[in-house]
Formats: sequence, structure tokens, C-alpha cells
Amino acid sequence: MVAILLGLFGSFWFAVGMIFINRGVLSIDFFRGLLVNLGINTLFLWVYLLLFSESLDLWAPANLIFVTVGIFVPGVARFFIFKGMERLGASISSCLTNSTPLFAILFAVSFLQERPSATNLAGAFSIVAGIVSLSWRGSTKSWRTRDLLFPLTAAFLFAARDNLVRVGLLQIHSPILGAAIASTTSFVTMSLMYLAFEQKKPLGKDAPRGLALFTVAGFMNFLSYVFAYTALSMERVSLISPLVNCSSLFVLPLSSLFLRDIETLTPRKIGATVLVILGVFLISWEKL
Repeated sequence: MVAILLGLFGSFWFAVGMIFINRGVLSIDFFRGLLVNLGINTLFLWVYLLLFSESLDLWAPANLIFVTVGIFVPGVARFFIFKGMERLGASISSCLTNSTPLFAILFAVSFLQERPSATNLAGAFSIVAGIVSLSWRGSTKSWRTRDLLFPLTAAFLFAARDNLVRVGLLQIHSPILGAAIASTTSFVTMSLMYLAFEQKKPLGKDAPRGLALFTVAGFMNFLSYVFAYTALSMERVSLISPLVNCSSLFVLPLSSLFLRDIETLTPRKIGATVLVILGVFLISWEKL
């Protein structure tokens, strides 16, 4: 039960971070915001380790797993999330990113030999139904179908992350060290990509506000990683991944409170999110 609560806490703080990010992209470009977000996340993870860890085994071979994870997650995956939020809005982007459990279960069965229960599989199908309902063309649709690839790619990368993290955490004793290594690698990777490929446009007059919002989001993501990595160190992927990635459970009410001037929640969005939440509930049923 402790692992379930930790997974939900991780999901909640990720959802809060997304609300700040959705505000931040109105004032600063998402790539600069991403670097600020990653930098703050990384800084607090290392501060946490220095304050609360007695020893750090930085040279353990298993740490290479977290380096591999960090090349793609959170940096590249978060890039796709930010782009999805820019094109689709926080509610749809979050809901599609929550398809991570579907991919995570498939990876866990294929590579970790986990055997999900019938409710696990029913939950996965419910999540797919939510994605289909979002993809269906309607008169209120204001985005392109191909834009759905941004959050879905992020979901795929997060699912691979959850499985690799589980493998790594079975070999080391500090989930926060694994999180710090992955976040550091991601920050370095995305910084190099920014320097090499991104066009450096002048900052606008609202840039300080955007930087502040992404800084707060970075701290929220730090909290999310502490809870999520700890939960993955305690339980199998097919149970924890759906909980860690159910942020739409929290993003929907948070959006209705804080993002009313940015996006409108339609019945279709709400219905699709309910399907995703139902899927998360079914997947975690055996431990409730």
C-alpha cells in the first residue's frame, strides 16, 4: 500500500508541475523552459542526496542504466510533452501521456517476465479507448491528428524508462541516486541539443515570469521523481507505472481551476479522461 501512495504522490506533483508549465509556455519558448525545468529538477535531486544520503556509489556498473534512461527521459520525453501541451493543451496532452501504462505493461511482459492480472489488461484497454475517443474527429476539434504523436511518443519513452529504472533499482540501493544520474544526463543532453540546433531568439519582456514558472515546475518535478523512483524500487512495473502516470486524474480538476482562460474542458475531454482514470483503477485494483 505504501508503494501505491508513493506512486500517486509522484503523479500528483507531476500534474501540478504541468499546470505551471502550461502557464510558462505563454511567456517563454518551451525549449528554454525545458532547460530551466531540468536544471532545477537536477539541482534539487543532488541537494537531497547530499543532505540525506550517507554514501553515494557513483561508479556502480548499474548506474549506466540510468545514464541510458537520462538520454531520453526526462529531457527528450519532456520536450515532446511540452510540444504536445503547446499544440493540444494540458488536459489532452496529459491524458495521452497517461497511455504510458499500456506500453509499460507490454515492455514488462516482454522483458521483465511480469504476468499482469486480468484487471491489469482490462485497464490497459480502457486507456486505449480513451486515446481513441480523443483521436476521433469532431466539430470541436481544433488540432491536427498528427499532433497526438507528441504526447504518445513521450508515453512510449516514459514506459521504457519505468522498465529500465526497475531493472536498475534492483541492483542499487538508492532510487534517488538513479533519479539524479538520469536527470543530470538529460540536462546535459538537452543543453547540447539546444546549443547545436535551436534558434536562439531574444527573450521577450515576459521572460522573467516564464522562467519563474518553469523554475517552480522544476521543483514540482523533483518531488515527483523522489516519489516515483522510490515506488518503482518497491513494486513491479505493471503495478506502479499506471499510478505514476495517472496525472490526468489531477490535471483535469487543476485545469478547471487554474487554466480556464487558456483552454476549455469539453464533454469529450472529460469522458476520455474518465476512461483513462478507469483504466488506472483497474490496473491497480489488486493492491487496493
